[in-house]
Amino acid sequence: MISYFIYTIISLGCSYAVYVLLLRKQKTFQFNRFFLIGSLLLCLVAPFLEFEMFNAVPKIAELPIQKITESIVVPQHIEAVTFGDVETINESQKSPLFYMYLTVAIFLVFRFFKNIFQLFRLTRQSYEPFGKLKLIKHQDSEMVSSFFNYLFINEKYNKENKAYFNIIKHETVHFEERHTLDIILVELLICVFWFNPFIWLYKKAILQNHEYIADHKTISSGIDIEDYSNTIINLGQKEYRVPLTSGFNFIQIKNRIIMLHQSKSSVLNRTLKITSVILLFTGIFAFSSCKEDIEDSLVQDTLIVVIDAGHGGKDSGNLNNEKDEKFIVLQISNALASLSDDRVEIIQTRTQDEFLSLKERATFINTKQPDLFLSLHCNAHNDASISGTEAYYNPKLENSESSLNHASVLVKHQLDNFSSRGVKEASGFYLLKNTTVPGVYLELGFLTNERDRGVLTDKSEQLKIAKSIYEGLLEIRNSN
Repeated sequence: MISYFIYTIISLGCSYAVYVLLLRKQKTFQFNRFFLIGSLLLCLVAPFLEFEMFNAVPKIAELPIQKITESIVVPQHIEAVTFGDVETINESQKSPLFYMYLTVAIFLVFRFFKNIFQLFRLTRQSYEPFGKLKLIKHQDSEMVSSFFNYLFINEKYNKENKAYFNIIKHETVHFEERHTLDIILVELLICVFWFNPFIWLYKKAILQNHEYIADHKTISSGIDIEDYSNTIINLGQKEYRVPLTSGFNFIQIKNRIIMLHQSKSSVLNRTLKITSVILLFTGIFAFSSCKEDIEDSLVQDTLIVVIDAGHGGKDSGNLNNEKDEKFIVLQISNALASLSDDRVEIIQTRTQDEFLSLKERATFINTKQPDLFLSLHCNAHNDASISGTEAYYNPKLENSESSLNHASVLVKHQLDNFSSRGVKEASGFYLLKNTTVPGVYLELGFLTNERDRGVLTDKSEQLKIAKSIYEGLLEIRNSN
């Protein structure tokens, strides 16, 4: 998520810079409108779009799984493990920044609907039809603005007033061009992306360009440019307008007068600038494909994780007619190890079917001193209807908070594979009790449940499980 926020800020900043440097002073108003709305939406959705031209490098999900040679063993009992009290943890921990973001977003949403309600009340007043518009006259202020085909205008303006017809024509253009839709879209985006400073600049630029379009089309209809300029000067002193409306007197007088009298740019000049805009859009897509690298640049350290494939050798774990637990978790562990990279380094306690005592595993983990150890298991129950994944952590250790957070993330990332049975306390697990680093026992579904067993014993599903564990570890790494 951090990488997405950074991407939108950088891409919107670059797009806004292109607009200011190349397009703002050009009389390509309709193209500018397309650019502003198009680049705004593109920068926000590009990270979620995938194009084959940016997918030439194989994804980690396409890497082959190391095959495991199975052997026939005689199941024996594993050394005794003492269980402590088991308690399901229903804890949702969010960063204070999330609550700050949510508070501001809720306030902006409330403000948006308050403005909509205010406009709704205004549109319920009596109106006077005039061409395509519905004129609602009032005494509250000098403001002149429109919302769709509703025009709010002071009652002092009438057919005997020279500026009256200039205003009507101007606001009719706003209605015909559907400028209100642009304004509503930007206001909704601000409610979500308020933290991005460039979206506020985009809002101002879009409103300004609306006025340029309305001014240009009004003059093109045959209205005298000098007479119209005087109308802008007379009304431009009033800065108030109803929120979510297009306002005749909203944009700076100087910019509008200059744009009215400015001649069109040469065809070559406009072509070069439009070409630059097209190249910018291409760059936005290319940059979006590297979104994950942005986050990686912020988090330099590698997360070192010891993956303990439970059981092995003479200890088969839970048994079923298709495959023993020890083979299933070993295959998932090996698949997970194939995803090891400079972001998440995977170290395995075993890479083949061999027996390791719990003491040997604990010693191995303490010697490696990883950031986290994860012990993989498959569950079983007398009731075949019970299913789902669950995680265990030791609440009595100094690093229990980290273990709890890690367990919650890992369970969350298994929701595409299994249902969730939550995070539970277990102070009696040997490895959780005798290691000095954050640790999690992850039970990957029930071999005694038909659906879970089908997932656990399918090689393609095992790769999917491994990838989801990797993604969970990557989230843990990026949140540290």
